[in-house]
Amino acid sequence: MSECKCFSNMIEKVKEHLASQIPDGAIEVDFAWQDATFFPSGGDYVPVNPKVKIEYRKAKKGGGYAKNYTKDSISILCSYCPFCGRKLGKDKEG
Repeated sequence: MSECKCFSNMIEKVKEHLASQIPDGAIEVDFAWQDATFFPSGGDYVPVNPKVKIEYRKAKKGGGYAKNYTKDSISILCSYCPFCGRKLGKDKEG
C-alpha cells in the first residue's frame, strides 16, 4: 500500500491559493509545514503533529497572580490522517 499523500497535496493547494498574494518580483518563496517531524524508522506518518499551546499565570503564595505567564506546549502524534482518515503507522518491514 502506498503512503498517504494528503499533506503533500494540501501544501500544493495552499501554494496555488496563495501564489497570487505573493508580490511580483519576490524571490526565494517557500511554503512548508511548520514544526515538521522526521521519522527515521520509516512508515506512513503525518509529517506535522498538531501542537497544543498551554499558558497560565501561577497563583502567588501571598495572594494574587504572577505577572508573567508560564508557557508550555505538547505535540500530538496522529494515528490517522486528519484529511482522509486513513490509518497510518510503521511499515510492516521496518
